[in-house]
Amino acid sequence: MSGRLAAVTTLLGALIVIISQVVTAYSLENELGETLGTVTLLSKHGVITAILGLAAAVTLVYAVASGSRSATIVIIGLGAAVILIFLFVDVPDIGSTGMFNTEIAGNLDATGKAEAGLWLELVGGVILVLGGLALRTLNEEQLRSIGPQITGDSAESKKENPE
Repeated sequence: MSGRLAAVTTLLGALIVIISQVVTAYSLENELGETLGTVTLLSKHGVITAILGLAAAVTLVYAVASGSRSATIVIIGLGAAVILIFLFVDVPDIGSTGMFNTEIAGNLDATGKAEAGLWLELVGGVILVLGGLALRTLNEEQLRSIGPQITGDSAESKKENPE
């Protein structure tokens, strides 16, 4: 049962990484605290982390279907890649001030404030790493037992009645 829980948690981590791309990651505020605009991770660095989340989900399905323990290492690596993108690409913009062009007032100083999308990306990456580590502790048979099971009755009836 714990293997199934680890697999579902890892799948949720991949989904969180994908969703984080379209949720507001930064709000751009002026010195009075008024929000001038918002930025999503999709507009900041494209679909790269969404692709990593999708790859983690596909790798999880492969690991469960084939019982491959090596695939769990890939899930851990994909989660670590999401965390590294968070640390080296996204975090430096928190609190940084720069020019923001508004339609009404022209260029104004704006400071980036962290929003939910940024933290969802981090949480999703951590869940992928921890879920991958939990799946890594399982052997091949335990990994295969996570997926749907074929009952012996339907397999035997096909052998007896070939059509």
